[in-house]
Amino acid sequence: MSKGITITSTILSMFLLTLLTIGLIQINEFSVFAQESEIETVNATGTQQSGAQAGNATGTQQSGAQAGNATGTQQSGAQAGNATSSAAATQEKPDAATISIGKSFAQQGTLTSKQDPLLGHEAHQIAIILPPRDDNAIYQGTLTFTSSKPTEVVILQNFANQTAVDPSYGGVATAPLGKGTVAISLLTPQFGPIASASIPFAGNALALHNIEGEPFAATYTVSGSVAQAQTYNEINPPPLAEAAEADEEEEDNDDKGNKDKKGDKDDKDKDEDE
Repeated sequence: MSKGITITSTILSMFLLTLLTIGLIQINEFSVFAQESEIETVNATGTQQSGAQAGNATGTQQSGAQAGNATGTQQSGAQAGNATSSAAATQEKPDAATISIGKSFAQQGTLTSKQDPLLGHEAHQIAIILPPRDDNAIYQGTLTFTSSKPTEVVILQNFANQTAVDPSYGGVATAPLGKGTVAISLLTPQFGPIASASIPFAGNALALHNIEGEPFAATYTVSGSVAQAQTYNEINPPPLAEAAEADEEEEDNDDKGNKDKKGDKDDKDKDEDE
């Protein structure tokens, strides 16, 4: 009987040991599974965070892009503003007539012609580049231009009192302007394949001109300076008047000589009669 109990105890012990072993294995597997689950959870969380970070990064990139776009828009707006300002500055024609004496200037642009305002020249077309000044100062410099049709270069100059010049000298091309009179210098450049030229100039005003009255457009560049010109006029009597005076003096001398000769002859005849 004792032997039976011993065998039973042994079997029970082995059974318990087997259960314990199985339990330990399951616990270990559960722990491993738990660890793996935790790792997967951590990885999943990390992935979510990475996704969030990626999202944030994407958002940041988008924000950066938006900021870049905003900056680009602002820059474009600024550039557009600058372009508008430049366009406005271009549209505003500089008043060369207000440039101080002794100062230099540079101006360029494109002009279309209009009716010539000078009296007697209304049938002509003109494009004024440098307007007349009211201080008798002159412009001096260089003009380069190209025009859609052949044009002349007009330079206006203050003119002395016409009544002081004898008509025998001939007429100078003039026109009334303001309170005075201007002499008109009309220069016709020798054009090549296109109507363009570059010339030096000096005078009180500068313009392009078409004497045929055909409207034209011209692009020009003009540069130079403003100077105060000294006025010096030397108006002499006409050569014909001097010749006439010389002829009169010669005739007077001839008459006097003839009278003297006649008197001598009369005296001689008188002496012979006596």
